Amino acid sequence: MATYKLSVVAPDRTVFEDEVSASTFPAVYGYLGIWSNHEPMLVALKPGLITYTDAKNQLHFVSISGGFLETSGTSAIVLAQDAVRSSEVDLAQAEADLEEAKKALRGEASSMTVTEAMHEVEKATARLQLARKK
Repeated sequence: MATYKLSVVAPDRTVFEDEVSASTFPAVYGYLGIWSNHEPMLVALKPGLITYTDAKNQLHFVSISGGFLETSGTSAIVLAQDAVRSSEVDLAQAEADLEEAKKALRGEASSMTVTEAMHEVEKATARLQLARKK
């Protein structure tokens, strides 16, 4: 199967960069699948899981908190606000972040606005999903 280069980059580091055969991304309007020779595009991403299949046909996951995806026929680049691999997820912190966001959405005392809380729920949920896929 044909491969292409996938790069997932956060502001502080490159989280992943290698050849893959397929990948899916949490686009703002739904999940988007990419294969080699995909048409060039620029897509906004929301918090969620990126999945990719490596050259050995193994499935992997990365959690992002939003960003942008740029594709060409030979590469796909994710510029993420934040990104982590499953081995990097702090399960207790993700659960605490989710609970704090839920408090804000219920109108309880919180330093978060409703908009921030909604984003944090998506981000924490994606990290919890990733942690469970270890």
